[in-house]
Amino acid sequence: MSTYAVSFNTFNATTIPSGLNRRGRLARFLVVLSLAVILLAGFAFQAGAGDVVSSTSGSGSTSYVVLTVGSGDSIWSIAQAVADGRDVRSVVDAIVTANSLSDGNVSAGQKIRVPLQAAK
Repeated sequence: MSTYAVSFNTFNATTIPSGLNRRGRLARFLVVLSLAVILLAGFAFQAGAGDVVSSTSGSGSTSYVVLTVGSGDSIWSIAQAVADGRDVRSVVDAIVTANSLSDGNVSAGQKIRVPLQAAK
């Protein structure tokens, strides 16, 4: 009878299949992360996030920015973010008026127009 010697290559957690050291893995991670951010920003731009819309009806012109409501956002939180020194209540009223919202409720994913300047 013959005897065969069998050797199994073991793979453990410390073996790095790509051959990269810690600095190389970090660099690869940062490149992939930056490409993902650029890709997501491109999709957001294509979807119209941050579009500025002008309305010339009425006595003055008002500029709007189109925002997509995120999870947990309310009209009040959006108004606080864009108030820029103005009274938040007047900004909330302007958002409700600009979007013809009857009850003031918004849902995640909904696109709303937010005035950049207070209605006069």
